[in-house]
Amino acid sequence: MCNFKPSDPSGDLVESSDDLEGMAGINSAEESDADDSDDSEDSTDDEDIEAVEIADVGEEAGKPNNQENPFFAATEEDSEVSDTDDDSDLEAEESKEDPEEEDDLIKALKAAREKKVRNSPPDIKTSELITDLSFHPEADIIALGNISGDLSIFSYNNEENKMQKKLKLSKKTLRGLEFDEAGTFLLTISKDKTFRILDTETWTVKTKYVKCHDSPLYSCASLGPHISVTGDEDGFVKMWDNRLGDTSIMTFKRFDEYVSSFLKMDENHLIAASGEGTIQSFDLRQKKPDIQSEMYDGELNCMGTVRTGTKLVVGSGTGPLYLFSKDQYGLHSDQFPGHPDGVNALIPITDNVLITGCEDGNVRAVHLYPHRFLGVVGHHEDEFPIERLDVNTSGEIVASISHDNRVKFWNVTYLEEMDYDKQKKPGILPKTTIRSKSKKLNQLRETEHQLPSSSRTNKKEFFSGFKEDE
Repeated sequence: MCNFKPSDPSGDLVESSDDLEGMAGINSAEESDADDSDDSEDSTDDEDIEAVEIADVGEEAGKPNNQENPFFAATEEDSEVSDTDDDSDLEAEESKEDPEEEDDLIKALKAAREKKVRNSPPDIKTSELITDLSFHPEADIIALGNISGDLSIFSYNNEENKMQKKLKLSKKTLRGLEFDEAGTFLLTISKDKTFRILDTETWTVKTKYVKCHDSPLYSCASLGPHISVTGDEDGFVKMWDNRLGDTSIMTFKRFDEYVSSFLKMDENHLIAASGEGTIQSFDLRQKKPDIQSEMYDGELNCMGTVRTGTKLVVGSGTGPLYLFSKDQYGLHSDQFPGHPDGVNALIPITDNVLITGCEDGNVRAVHLYPHRFLGVVGHHEDEFPIERLDVNTSGEIVASISHDNRVKFWNVTYLEEMDYDKQKKPGILPKTTIRSKSKKLNQLRETEHQLPSSSRTNKKEFFSGFKEDE
């Protein structure tokens, strides 16, 4: 799990991504942690609370909003000059013009101005910082947790999103959410050291482990209908069986820093990643640690598998993706460099394609074996870092969250039809070309290919309709 750097989340709702420019920043993580530490000293805040349904306040589910391309921005003056007589005159003049003689630039602007058919849900906008999200594995439902301890359940489609339920689970931040494989239960962890399992039929808490760790919880995962695992800020990993009461069935401290994420490789092996820069495998049959990797530069934030589960991909805070062969976790067998900043989240889409969420605010598509950057899937405003990603049950829609109080949705079905051999190799520039890191990153970003789901356009595509001078 990644460290969030929120600011005051109580800001007004905004209507579009463009409105976020110039928006007030978010409080630093230090201030948030300080507040939490103050709360922990207050005996009243340490009391556990029951899941209470709360009013739908400050949530905007998202409605149809097919925006025109930003190359044309209508003004009030444009709207005032809209008399029917003038329109008829313009139409008459346009009808007289020969379409072939129309200026190429005008054609390009008109094409860019045309409204696009929506193929993904509209943004979900909230008044609080969103800390995690999880798609239901069977239904068109997404769960969101926020910094105030609230759980929000939305149904979604391409036309609009509807809030189904909103619960107050904790007085402190919800740090993790995950549906089990069948979608019967939802696992939640909070900074108050409480691990909850909710029934998704009634949205009531079925099992609750209060203060189940000595330090705040940081990550969780479902391993089966009754088995789950949690990790905390001090590197402890605990396994739970909800049929056996409040005592963990496995407890080990294998890291000196927080447990950032978990991944079940197969029925017998679990992998945990950490903020200290190592991964650790666990034997689920014997319930004990197995192989630990060497120490890497920077934290290891997220994991996924490719090539029918034979390769483990680990995203790092320094940018590279490290690839490990199955059952050989001591040292990586390959790596994918080229991300301009840290990788906070990743999610496999196909057997060779990953979606990565980066510190620079871009969601990227990456092909492995052969290694290629496919392009930018989309982005959040003001270069806020991407903190979480998830993919829906059909594999068509990817959702991302950042520090802009929004859930953005991206339709990625086009990735199955791309010619991967024609895409760019990892963006590595010669050291002698650009010495400044910021200039190097800017050059890499400028040359990045924008995929169909991105709101940005590629320059060569915009001018592709222009006639070449003879």
